[in-house]
Amino acid sequence: MSGGVDSSVTAALLKKRGYDVIGMTMQLLEQETEHQSACCNLDTITLAKRVCDKLDIPHYTINARETFQKNVISNFVSEYLEGRTPNPCVSCNRHIKFDVLWEKGLEIGADYVATGHYCKRTYSPTKQRYYLKKGRDPRKDQSYFLYMLNNSQLKRILFPLGNYHKSEIRALAHKFGLVNANKPESQEICFVTSKSYKSFIEKYAPKDSLKEGPIVNSKGDIIGQHKGLYQYTIGQRRGLNIPSQTPLFVTHIDIKTNTLVVGQPEDVQTSHMTLSSFSLVNKPDLTIGKAYDIKVRYQMTPFKAIVKAHQSNQATLEAFIPQTNLTRGQSAVLFENDKVIGGGIIEN
Repeated sequence: MSGGVDSSVTAALLKKRGYDVIGMTMQLLEQETEHQSACCNLDTITLAKRVCDKLDIPHYTINARETFQKNVISNFVSEYLEGRTPNPCVSCNRHIKFDVLWEKGLEIGADYVATGHYCKRTYSPTKQRYYLKKGRDPRKDQSYFLYMLNNSQLKRILFPLGNYHKSEIRALAHKFGLVNANKPESQEICFVTSKSYKSFIEKYAPKDSLKEGPIVNSKGDIIGQHKGLYQYTIGQRRGLNIPSQTPLFVTHIDIKTNTLVVGQPEDVQTSHMTLSSFSLVNKPDLTIGKAYDIKVRYQMTPFKAIVKAHQSNQATLEAFIPQTNLTRGQSAVLFENDKVIGGGIIEN
């Protein structure tokens, strides 16, 4: 329970349905910075406790700072320093909500772990499989962030909000008399306490990794100076500050030479991508040569791509139409209609 509306209504709905509910809140940030965060701070822990008091359920606070620092914050910083674009929400779900929280739940004898994600878990009696599917509210669907879950995990996970719209959850929060019914949503990265992720990286990164360097065009001519490669992503147009008759885009980030390469949109177009850390919700659901809907960002219109190869934890995809928004470090997630097939991290 984060102290927000979604997890609070999740607890309320489960109790109303007859479950024996226990609220758990995780301390994730360093004590000296947690009061600055949009979530995971002392105020949100207090809110979670007050909600549990209202619902008459136990509440526990878990110290997960070390795991969060190692697997989410450190990963976030190191990925940007390597010229990649990570998704910290995916890392948090993988290592915190469905690892640390999962283990703590098992320790106290819980049958399920429930979260306030807007997605669905369904079950097929004939195939004896659980499936991860998109939530009913297309503007809030969060199945993209949970592609790493497998069938055995889904067996013990509940997503009570999957069939609701956000507006309905607000109304339920008022109906249940929850103290945080009007609490605004946080749209930012929860642990970035300053206005910019760039200043956050500067705080944690070694100083010699933040140095400026040349910006070159596709011919190799130096046409400008970058402010540190961690400040740029593939396909970026704004912030280059290079006079040009045609718009320029970041086409390559060369960490070895500390060089930023810029060019035209066609210079970053590609149909091929190789994924690492590739996982499937249900292995039988993946078919080589079949086309799936692909998302490489949470809020985007998916594009079609064929699975060309899959071996162990790697997969190769080929898009029908060349894409300009593919960046190393992003999560590429495969969908079949509203069903999540799986996904992985873009390497090439």
